[in-house]
Amino acid sequence: MSSEVVARRYARAVFELAKEQKKVPEVVREFRSFADAYDASGDFRALGITPNISDADRQAVIDQIGKRLGASVTTIRTVSMLAARQRLSVLPDLVRLLDQLADDHGGIVRASVRAAHPLSETYLGKLQAKIEEATGKTVVLTFEQDPSLIAGIVTQIGDRFVDGSIRGKLNRFAESLRQT
Repeated sequence: MSSEVVARRYARAVFELAKEQKKVPEVVREFRSFADAYDASGDFRALGITPNISDADRQAVIDQIGKRLGASVTTIRTVSMLAARQRLSVLPDLVRLLDQLADDHGGIVRASVRAAHPLSETYLGKLQAKIEEATGKTVVLTFEQDPSLIAGIVTQIGDRFVDGSIRGKLNRFAESLRQT
């Protein structure tokens, strides 16, 4: 079974439990903290794949990390179960999927804007309002400056791209010339 499928199953189960307990933001934050610790520590990553560590020792390490992170018992137990099944490597994907589920549940869509030059707060605010109007959801907008675009903007809303950059137009024009 692929790690994406495993992460999706765990994310769905964790999300449903968090929703039932009305603690979605807290649980997402706790799992994100665990995933950050996993990414930052080679020892933590090794904990999930080293077969000669006893389950009791593995559990003790996870408990200690969880207490330092201020995680709930449910989160600690879930991470312990991942470690016992040698599936800690799915933590980053699990957190990404949990974020998506929490956003969907909260009526939030994430959008990013890239432009060659800085955009004014007024422009970004208007763009955010237009995206909210089009999607019917609350938009969390991020901006990144990308000089390679020459001019114009590229907007990503969820998994959709709108390329209004000069670079994109030139690439499309070049492709149409190649096809003729």
